[in-house]
Amino acid sequence: MKAEKVVLSFVAVLVGLIAAGAAFYLYQATRTLPASQTKPLTIAPSPTPAPLSDEGHLLTIDSPKDEAVFDKKLITISGKTVSGATLVVSTEDNDEVVKPAANGTFTLTQTIPDGTSILQVSAVFPDGTEKKVTRTVTFSTESF
Repeated sequence: MKAEKVVLSFVAVLVGLIAAGAAFYLYQATRTLPASQTKPLTIAPSPTPAPLSDEGHLLTIDSPKDEAVFDKKLITISGKTVSGATLVVSTEDNDEVVKPAANGTFTLTQTIPDGTSILQVSAVFPDGTEKKVTRTVTFSTESF
């Protein structure tokens, strides 16, 4: 008899919650607000960001190619950039500043150390921005 009272109480509470939920849902679904309590929603268009332009920031390295292997320590670095840019060519033991020709081309020779090294060419453009190109080069006298 005691278990029946507990089950009956549980069922009564459950039915009460369902009835209350249904009544609240119907109230919310049929409720209307007077015009004085509503205000129109206006969405201001956000400005579209301009795409980042890489125009005027040219830096290409023609030689050496990335992961090139050389059997001589003296290599030639050549490429093209903007004529007003300043180039900084860096290896692990040397930095060299270069000005490109009037048409933007540049060529220089650089000594590389034994083994694998990182060659970094940085161009500083007239507007102050900088662009970097990195090449991995290897000096080896072994034949493959």
